[in-house]
Amino acid sequence: MARTETPRAASGAYAAWLALGSWIGSHLMVIVPSGVAIGVLFPQLLLPIKPYIPLLFAIMTFQNSLGNDLRSMRKALAQPMVLAVMLLLVHVVMPLVTYGAACLVFGASSPTVAGVVLEYSVPIGASTVMWIGMFEGELALGLSALLASTLLAPFSIPLTLKLLVGTTVEVDALGMMGDMLVMIALPALAATILNELTGGWSKERLSAPTTPISRIILPIIVSTNATGISSYLHNLTPRLVGIIVFMLVFAVLSFIVAMGLARLLTKDRSRFVAISFCGGIRNVSAGAVLASQFFGPEVMFPAVIGTLFQQFLAALFGRVMEHVLDRCNLA
Repeated sequence: MARTETPRAASGAYAAWLALGSWIGSHLMVIVPSGVAIGVLFPQLLLPIKPYIPLLFAIMTFQNSLGNDLRSMRKALAQPMVLAVMLLLVHVVMPLVTYGAACLVFGASSPTVAGVVLEYSVPIGASTVMWIGMFEGELALGLSALLASTLLAPFSIPLTLKLLVGTTVEVDALGMMGDMLVMIALPALAATILNELTGGWSKERLSAPTTPISRIILPIIVSTNATGISSYLHNLTPRLVGIIVFMLVFAVLSFIVAMGLARLLTKDRSRFVAISFCGGIRNVSAGAVLASQFFGPEVMFPAVIGTLFQQFLAALFGRVMEHVLDRCNLA
C-alpha cells in the first residue's frame, strides 16, 4: 500500500512538508502522466537537468532504502528459487512471448520485431526500487532482483537477439554496471549500513521527513526521461501508432503476468509488490542506447516508446495491487 503519512503534530513548515509528500503519493495517477506530457511537449526546458539524473536517482534510492537492513537482505536471499523464477520471467519468458506476437502482427522480417525483442530483453528498470519503496514492497528482494538482472544483461541481451532475430550486438557491460552502481547499489548499501549502525534510527526518524524529497524527485526524473521520445511523437504515422498500441498492450500484460506469478509464489504482501514491479518495469534507457548504437529508427522506436507509459502504468498497477492484496487478504 502506498505510504500516505499523516503529518504528525508539528508546527508550520514541517507539517506542510510532510503533507506535500503525502499529497504527491496520493496523486501519482495524475502527476506521472503530467510529467511525461511536460517532457514530450517542452524537452528543451528539461535537457539541462539530464546530466543530474543519476545523482537524483541515487538520492531517491537512498531515501527509499532507509528502512532496509541486513536481516531483510538475508531473508530475500534465503529463497533463491523465487529470485530465479523472477529472472526467468524477465529474461526468457517475456522475450519469447513478445517475439512470437510481434512476428504475427508485423511480420517476421520486419525490423520492428528486433525493436520489440530488444525492449523485452533489457534488464529490470532502476525505477523499480522507487516504486517498491513507494508501495511498501520488499525492497531487499527488489534490489537483489535488479542487481542480478543487470549482471545477466550483458550476456542475456546479445544471446536473446542472436537466437530470436539473428542480430549481433555488443553490450557496454561496464557502463551498465557503473550506472547501476551509482544509482542503485551504493546508495542502497549506504542507507542499509546507516540503518544498521543507528539501530533502526534512520528508519524511524529519518525516513518520514525525507520522503517528500523522493516524491519531488520522481516527476523530475519522469519528465526528463520523456524528452527522449519527443521527436518521435511529433512525427507520428499510422504505423507508429500501431507500434505504440502493441507496446502498450504488452506493457500492461507484463504487469498482469508478474502479478499472477507473484500470487503463485507468495502470500506475503510486501513480496507480492516487489515481484510485480520487477516483472513489469524495464530499463528502457538501456534499450534506447543499444537501439541508437546498433539499429535504425524502425528498431529504435519500439525500444524507446516504453518511456511514454511505463511510469504511468507503474502508478496505475500500484493502485491495482492494493485492491488485489486487500481482496486476497494478504498480510
